[in-house]
Amino acid sequence: MTHSKAHPLPTDEQLVAYLDDELDREQRQFIDQLLRTEGPVAARLDYLESGDMPFRIAFDSVLDQAPTDRLQAMLDSLPPQTTPHRAASMSRRGFLATAAGFVMAGIAADRLFMNWQSAETKGGWRASVAEYMALYTPDTLANLTSDASSHQAQLNSVGEQLELALTPDTVALPGAEFRRAQILDYEGVLIGQLTYLDPRHGPLALCITMAASTGSEPLASEERKGLNVVYWSNGTHAFMLIGKNPFEDLRLMARSAQKGLPA
Repeated sequence: MTHSKAHPLPTDEQLVAYLDDELDREQRQFIDQLLRTEGPVAARLDYLESGDMPFRIAFDSVLDQAPTDRLQAMLDSLPPQTTPHRAASMSRRGFLATAAGFVMAGIAADRLFMNWQSAETKGGWRASVAEYMALYTPDTLANLTSDASSHQAQLNSVGEQLELALTPDTVALPGAEFRRAQILDYEGVLIGQLTYLDPRHGPLALCITMAASTGSEPLASEERKGLNVVYWSNGTHAFMLIGKNPFEDLRLMARSAQKGLPA
């Protein structure tokens, strides 16, 4: 999720603090406003609140970086427990502090999860996209700019961060109108989200991330959150199309994208 530099979108830690009622009034009012105007923020909050996040995915970024000074700063920044209620129960931030403490103590948390190599973990970014795409309506995209120069600037920004040349022509999908390109951050993994409006089936997204492996994967299909998904990989990048469109339509769009996008 991205926003202006003056008012960046909240991090997962801030959203968790919001859920735990640990923000001051100004911070809470700011997030309240974003929840009314930013669909991805509301979707991310729902995802964090659901409590069923795969813990391997949730802590991968912490485990990968894990410098002790950064973790200590996280611990130092947590507010003291001052009320009986807080002392009696561990909030989500308390759980994060405990997990960070495990890493600082030298516990290789990744070994605890080495057998958790399920398909859900491999497709975790697709699950995250589906969580908030399920909340999109045509109104979510209706008022976005249709200015061609703005669209090209958005595509340039996304393409630079994903090392992929993107233009309106290369990302055009048959039967759908391009509406916006932006970068989302899924637990430290950058995802390029290209959103479209299909007059028949509503919001549609083409999402791109750097591939985790060097192998390519053919088109495959799945259903998530009541939405249809077609996904594939070309060896350098992984792609997914998600929307309420029938699978046949999504496969046609995917083949069009495969032809237009750089190999």
